Amino acid sequence: MSNTDELHQRRLAREISARQQAETLLEQKSLELYIEAQERQSVLQKLQESEERYRLIVEMSPDAIMVELDGRLAFANSAARRMFAEHSQRTLVGLTMNDLGLESDVARATEEPGERIETIATRIDGSRFEIALRCLPMTYDGKQAMQVVARDISDRKRLEKELAHQAAHDSLTGVSNRRALIASLSETLAFARRHDLQFWVVFIDLDHFKQINDRFGHRAGDRLLETITARLRQLLRQDDIIGRYGGDEFVLLLRSGPESRLSTPILERIMQVVCEPVDFDGHQLAVTCSLGVTAYPEDGDHEDVLIERADAAMYIAKSAGRNLYQLYNTDIQQQHTERSQIQKALTDALQQHQLSLAYQAQINFATGEIIGIETFLRWQHPTLGTLKPSRFLPIAEESKLINQIGDWVIHTACKECSALRQQGFSGLTVSVNLSGKQLHAPQLLETIDRALTGFALPATALVLELNEKMIMADIESSISALSALNTLGVKIAIDNFGTGFSSFTQLLRLPISALKIDRRLVAAIHTVEGRQSQVVAKALIQLAHGLDMSVIAEGVETVQQFSILRESNCDVLQGWIHSPALPIEETVALLRDHDPKVWLRKVQS
Repeated sequence: MSNTDELHQRRLAREISARQQAETLLEQKSLELYIEAQERQSVLQKLQESEERYRLIVEMSPDAIMVELDGRLAFANSAARRMFAEHSQRTLVGLTMNDLGLESDVARATEEPGERIETIATRIDGSRFEIALRCLPMTYDGKQAMQVVARDISDRKRLEKELAHQAAHDSLTGVSNRRALIASLSETLAFARRHDLQFWVVFIDLDHFKQINDRFGHRAGDRLLETITARLRQLLRQDDIIGRYGGDEFVLLLRSGPESRLSTPILERIMQVVCEPVDFDGHQLAVTCSLGVTAYPEDGDHEDVLIERADAAMYIAKSAGRNLYQLYNTDIQQQHTERSQIQKALTDALQQHQLSLAYQAQINFATGEIIGIETFLRWQHPTLGTLKPSRFLPIAEESKLINQIGDWVIHTACKECSALRQQGFSGLTVSVNLSGKQLHAPQLLETIDRALTGFALPATALVLELNEKMIMADIESSISALSALNTLGVKIAIDNFGTGFSSFTQLLRLPISALKIDRRLVAAIHTVEGRQSQVVAKALIQLAHGLDMSVIAEGVETVQQFSILRESNCDVLQGWIHSPALPIEETVALLRDHDPKVWLRKVQS
């Protein structure tokens, strides 16, 4: 091969190599461009998919999503169109925030992006509803815009209002509950101070309401409360306030205006509407009420003081016979203070053995023998001295203490009577007074049975005395309770008989063994005007004997009373003509020293 050919061949090889390198580089660049194009396509595809997902999320969102651009809505999702009641005649896009009643709220939210604002919006049809909204700046079509996200909170707000109403109102009657009542009283106080106005706080307690529930059931009691509340609402003025303070307790705030004064006729009208009967399942339900009244500013300048003193006045009205109203005064404050002290001390009286029983003998008219003893409760108070039951039992009646005290009396009376019978007074009976609450207490039967069994005392040795008025207040419930007691074998006596005039027709329905003639009737039979009382007493004795009941005359103090009652065939007497109530030690001595024949001769001489 010649040199020329060799040189040409080398040049050709270099040219081929260069071409190959160029082609390789071109292929590499082409591949890179292809890969870049593919990557760009992927990014675009992902961006498009992202935008599609965003549009899908926006459309599927339960929240209203709108975009405000240049002062008008440029976009609204399906939720927004539904929320604002879009229709074919008027679309949401193109409206302003002012059209939706949100211009000022959006402006406020724009100042603090992301802040949640609760407000009221206006739908396209003009109706209004409550929403919560947030605003965030954004770019839309290359321009600065505002994204508004709104949620309908009408249901939640309605629920909140319902819960707030329930928290402040009594569920049965719909009037203010105790908490809301106190709040209203605070507002009334503040307003009255500023404007120098007077108002009254009236504390209402329904008398014997429990008997309605016990006899007719709680549905009847609820009907009665609802009806009484409705009547009071109609009676009171718009500015007056009524609240349910407790089970059967209501409090009224009676306000006076600049030109008006409060007066007592409104109290009489309140009592009148409360006492009107209520029809229920063929029955007429009726209660009376006791009212206590305080006046601002005379009787106090604080919510608790005004209610507490109105409550104290109400208790005075109740203890005076019920179905009364009582205006607060300084004497009531003294009574209330003493009452509070007694109630507090009563709690410790049982534990500290401050209670004791005294006994008054019951004498057979014909033989002069002591056939029984009646218990009288005494309280040796550490500072007030010896207190009689009339001083503290009404207070115990209004608390749960009466049942504890009553159980103690039954237990102690059975114990001491059993001891006396073991000492030779074998036929002796012991009488125990029961209160209304005790009669209907679920543990009464068990208490009596346990006491009789524990002290080996026959049931016939125990006599339970019940007040006539207490029994007749709810005759059906009383019959049921007395029948249960009768099954134990104990005797039942009606105390204070002769003070009522509706009892005779009910006697045959009651399992009673004795009547006790009221001491007021006994006291009147030997007076100048006592002829009528003698006739009544004799008629009661004849009636009782006709019904196979014995008759006990209590409060016998004079020979004249003794003679008249004996001639009228009365069976048993008790009173100071023989002896007062004595402690157990002196009762034992009395029983031992008593000579029936000597005592009869002394009385008849």
